[in-house]
Amino acid sequence: MAFSFLLVVSLFVSCSSPVELKEGFSFETSLRPGNNQGSDFAKSLNGALIEEAQKVGKDSALVLQPDEKEKVPFYEDIAFLPVVSAEELENVIGDHAEKGFRTSQQDFSAQIAAIDFKKSFVLLVGHPKATSSIVLGEVNNSQAIYVDKVMDAGLDHKNRKIELVSKRLGDAATGLASLMQKWESKVYIVDYKNSDSLLLEIDKYVYPFSLKK
Repeated sequence: MAFSFLLVVSLFVSCSSPVELKEGFSFETSLRPGNNQGSDFAKSLNGALIEEAQKVGKDSALVLQPDEKEKVPFYEDIAFLPVVSAEELENVIGDHAEKGFRTSQQDFSAQIAAIDFKKSFVLLVGHPKATSSIVLGEVNNSQAIYVDKVMDAGLDHKNRKIELVSKRLGDAATGLASLMQKWESKVYIVDYKNSDSLLLEIDKYVYPFSLKK
């Protein structure tokens, strides 16, 4: 009797604990991945301009005014967002800049076709790809490495809960050098579980996203 009770308790604890999700596949883009690439690029460029101005003793710089129609989390060296349709995922992977310059790009149609978007959505987690670059005559050898854990924390009142633990090893590129880096993103496939919104927790902050198409 006691053994059965302990077994039930252990099963309950194991089921309620967050489970790490495995990466589906990864892709590379020339810009920060997302649906508001113009706004994100403006934010990155503004940060770079201000940093370069500070290097020469100025405390201000002429900056762009990005379109702020949609408020989304913005971090310098991590991007995360849910994607709820194959068309949207193809658009992000296709990368408008890559299309514009007609550069060759890997075909991800088979991986996208394998995702059942009626039952699942995709969580993208991206970071700048480590590269060596020359900006204004200075060599930048930033080789920051990122380690992510995407933890499935289950369902809470139709809110799909995901915990994102991200660590950086090394220094990230800053200023104009950061604009020279491509971004590498990982695709995680997540069950809806009858949810209509996502609560993503990172660094003890919780960000809500709609999962409605």
